[in-house]
Amino acid sequence: MGAMAVPVPANKLDQWQAWMGELNGPRKAEFEASNARHGLTSHRAWLQTNPDGSHLVIAVHDGPGADNYLPSLAASQDPFDHWFLGALADAHEMDPTGPLPAAAKQYL
Repeated sequence: MGAMAVPVPANKLDQWQAWMGELNGPRKAEFEASNARHGLTSHRAWLQTNPDGSHLVIAVHDGPGADNYLPSLAASQDPFDHWFLGALADAHEMDPTGPLPAAAKQYL
């Protein structure tokens, strides 16, 4: 299992929520196919609102490909994967060509 926590800038919250709407709606089949292609059996995301009003996404990836999910996604030539990585980078203001967030370290 892989997990990570990634901030959502305040000016990107609506965009992030719209992206989630696409993944749960019109692009759901493509999202599920991408997850299967990268060896994920489950891909979940939670939006955490912090006491100071900032937001964080907690993403959990399960399956045999979970530990290498982001590098696999970044190396993919699939059009959906390119779209997904671009949306991820934009919503979280990350550079998809630079270092990607490391997986969270599990303690319990």
